[in-house]
Amino acid sequence: MLDQDRILQFISTSGPTTPSKVAKMINTDSLLASAHLSDLSSQKKVRVSNLKIGGTPLYYIPGQEERLYTFAHGNINPKDFEVLEFLKEKKILREQELELLPRVALRGLKDFAVPFNVTMHGETELFWKFYLVSDDERDVLVRTMLTPATQEAPVSPLSDSMLMQEEFEKATAQTKLVADEPVRVVEKEEVVEVLRTDRSVPKVKEKPRKKKVIEDTFSEDIELFFKRLKIVIEQKETLRKNAEMNYFVKVPSVVGQMRYFCKAKNKAKCDERDLSAAYMEAQMKKLPLLFLYTDELNKKAQEMMDSGAFENIVVRKVE
Repeated sequence: MLDQDRILQFISTSGPTTPSKVAKMINTDSLLASAHLSDLSSQKKVRVSNLKIGGTPLYYIPGQEERLYTFAHGNINPKDFEVLEFLKEKKILREQELELLPRVALRGLKDFAVPFNVTMHGETELFWKFYLVSDDERDVLVRTMLTPATQEAPVSPLSDSMLMQEEFEKATAQTKLVADEPVRVVEKEEVVEVLRTDRSVPKVKEKPRKKKVIEDTFSEDIELFFKRLKIVIEQKETLRKNAEMNYFVKVPSVVGQMRYFCKAKNKAKCDERDLSAAYMEAQMKKLPLLFLYTDELNKKAQEMMDSGAFENIVVRKVE
């Protein structure tokens, strides 16, 4: 059985885990285990938590999200955990009813707190749901919460003890609650109609937006870089336009041309995961790695390079 198959079987049995536990299971070091996990993550076979256990994220299989909660206590700030427990109890929280402390805490609880917008009578509000609450239950809870029951302003059950941090800019789902109009939940570009008693208002079809054609300047820069260094391209693959490319190339050397697997990344700061995943991919192809980046490597990636942990790897900045 291949190592990655063994890792998937291990996570399936044991639940969310860390690279050190995986390394012990397959009898290797944490660096190679991290590379395997990064590769499985890029294949979307495992997911990576924002929650850190001693500075290391958890890796888990889709469907194991419920088991993440057991790691929350003791691994997040006690005040944030108090907010998380409150969200779990209430299931849905309305941003405008909260004080500053819980508002800030919710933005840091990315594994457990899911934001969404509700638009009613032309006004949009931010809400939060506990991550295990289904969309159907969310719709019922929101509708109940917005049903006028009293004219008194709601009082937040949580106290304020810190200043608001930077504005929340994350893209969110939108729930439309307009009088005499069907509720529309827009999440990940899927529209779900929720039944209401009055269906008299006709639906308005939106005009399809024209897709902007984005020129792939990144691959042009890479090919110009290759041309200057007399590197011959055998094969290329665009993984993400203007962001990530794979190449098989022949690099000139004192003993003739050498064949490399090349990973080219266009991002502000490449990290140790980018490097580990590319190294693992090259190892699987049984070729040395040429890793190209556009801006900079982060500190951990540079430390990995300086430690000599990688063999048969060339890292160059595209200039």
